[in-house]
Amino acid sequence: MSHIFRTALAVAGACAGFALSGISVAGDANSTGLPTYPYIEAKATSMDATYRSLPNGQHCVHFNASTTDALGTIEAWYRSQMPGAKIRDVNENSLYGSYFKLQGLSFLLGNDIVNVMKMGNDKATYLDLFKCRDAAQG
Repeated sequence: MSHIFRTALAVAGACAGFALSGISVAGDANSTGLPTYPYIEAKATSMDATYRSLPNGQHCVHFNASTTDALGTIEAWYRSQMPGAKIRDVNENSLYGSYFKLQGLSFLLGNDIVNVMKMGNDKATYLDLFKCRDAAQG
């Protein structure tokens, strides 16, 4: 994951006031139960150790990963893996704030969120999977 993207996510998280709470599910493997794109870079993954409060009011555990595969390829894979998902532009009601413009999609299934995105001309495509205990507020 690029340094710029990590820094932007850290700033967005700090500004949004992510609050840590309870349940531990640590490690670098995806333990969300949401589909994991099969061609991620194993050394570029991270799994939250705890549920956190997101800016949208949900309490979620988060897995992120990256790959050099094309954004369109990954979006198509998630469309096939999550056929009942509501799909929207990743910038619509963005969890990342308005700090930067992303390219990609959000897949919303029940309370859960899968974001597939690129930033600018970055070679990597990023995946954020949020397994949530509750629905977004409002």
